[in-house]
Amino acid sequence: MEQQTTEALSLQVFERAAELFGLLSTPVRVRIVSALCRGEKNVTELRRLIGVAQPNISQHLTMLHRSRIVSKRRQGAQVFYSIADEFLGLVCRAVCSQVASETRDANLLG
Repeated sequence: MEQQTTEALSLQVFERAAELFGLLSTPVRVRIVSALCRGEKNVTELRRLIGVAQPNISQHLTMLHRSRIVSKRRQGAQVFYSIADEFLGLVCRAVCSQVASETRDANLLG
């Protein structure tokens, strides 16, 4: 019985991890998460930083919010977004840092 419970939990962990990686498979979403790692931002600030249209940003933010990757709070007419899970922010920063390092190294060698 205990092994079945452990296997079921393990399956849930892998399913959630796959869901998170799937959500971060779009460069715009990774850029949004990266921007929010540096602090809370509203849609206008994110649009300026990322350089995509407002409806596009809003669509990605909705998906990230529904998946509990980002949280939001309303202040008057503004909606501010932030990272809901700091661990995810750490993972995103680690992956982006590693890729940036590999890209720099490849450019120096190439």
